[in-house]
Amino acid sequence: MPKIFFIDDDPSILMTLETMGDELGYEYQSFKDPTECLELLEKSRGSAVTAIICDIKMPHMSGLEFTQKAKALNEEIPIILITAFDSAQVAVDALEMGAYDYVTKPIHFKELSIILKRAINQRKIKQNVEELEKRVKNLEKPKTLLLGKSTAISHINELISQVAHTMANVLVTGETGTGKELVAKSIHQLSDRSHKNFVTINCASIPEQLLESELFGHVKGAFTDASKDKDGLFHEAQGGTLFLDEIGDMPLSLQTKLLRVLQERKLRKLGATQEIEIDVRVIAATHKNLMEMIKEKTFREDLFYRLNVINIEIPPLRERKDDIPILVDMFIKKCRKEHKSKIKNLSDEALEKLISHNWPGNVRELENTIERSCIMSSGSTIEASKIVIVNNQQKSTEQNFLNLDELKTLSEIEAKYIEHVLEEVGWVKEKASKILGINRKTLYRKIKDYGLED
Repeated sequence: MPKIFFIDDDPSILMTLETMGDELGYEYQSFKDPTECLELLEKSRGSAVTAIICDIKMPHMSGLEFTQKAKALNEEIPIILITAFDSAQVAVDALEMGAYDYVTKPIHFKELSIILKRAINQRKIKQNVEELEKRVKNLEKPKTLLLGKSTAISHINELISQVAHTMANVLVTGETGTGKELVAKSIHQLSDRSHKNFVTINCASIPEQLLESELFGHVKGAFTDASKDKDGLFHEAQGGTLFLDEIGDMPLSLQTKLLRVLQERKLRKLGATQEIEIDVRVIAATHKNLMEMIKEKTFREDLFYRLNVINIEIPPLRERKDDIPILVDMFIKKCRKEHKSKIKNLSDEALEKLISHNWPGNVRELENTIERSCIMSSGSTIEASKIVIVNNQQKSTEQNFLNLDELKTLSEIEAKYIEHVLEEVGWVKEKASKILGINRKTLYRKIKDYGLED
């Protein structure tokens, strides 16, 4: 049954409104002071009422001011204002503040009851549409984004289903290319937050001085290039999920600020004086050993435990080779759709070749291999000869560097070797830079100079 709030400092008008409520068969509650009504709305976040009828001119707070504050709590509440002045400016002011409609004094209660019924019906229709849209989205949701029949994948899918409808922070761990972002997306899509944004950021790909602004936002003048206010990714993910990929690469100074945001559910933009409340579910991921980083004092222990409420560890592909045929089938279908490929399957020899490979780049490497094979194959079947695994090919290329029949410049050798090392470590640049004995800045420059691509 609809419940209506009546607000007017005139007892006689309140009594008349209550009579109308009785005739319509609605529940109602009357207030002489709009501040009392606002307090009740704040406690229930607007869920305690279906519609509100409010006088504009009152001693403690005007009806326009009340409308603005009530709409900030719940913008779905239809508010009908009562005014003694019938003018275009009153109408404009009322509608600008978010009022559903307005009536003038003396009140024609038949007219008011029609407006009230229409407001309630429209709100009900909107709620029904939103509920239907939510149901349709739930029907369209995949049960999981992780394909496979291995015990490990089955366990991970069970974990995803268990944690999806909670607010618990999740830490996803595993080697590069195992599908950590897919786990995060699955949790989001199966959660009650699926209708809101899933926002992702790679903490390793953004310079330290920009990462804080990207996450938390900034106000105009916060730093030299801050020419205007900017909302951060936490704001963009409001009501949804924020995926912090490669959290192990986040600078210590930002780890402290992130911890505070997770603890207090509030953030402060760079250069701002006021805090903003946030409602964001955080999922983090890393290929690094955070426990070792804690010992080395490069990762905060308190942040680790705040993030690691639920841990989902994805095993490398070499430890779940039973999943390879299922993944291959999916990637072939994807190639048929994206590249209009005629490939339908692969030969037994080709499958055996895939299963025998160690897959240092995991699922990402497998997908690239299948995509390349689909493009290079003719007919409907991928033969073993068309399965070109880049790592193996590069090893043989490296062995020919010093072939006297094919002399190369030092730059050519360096480019080939850097590319080889990057492929071997799955393009994890931190690992590659250590193996090569150069810092990451130098590695990034050489990748750019030699035109190397992941």
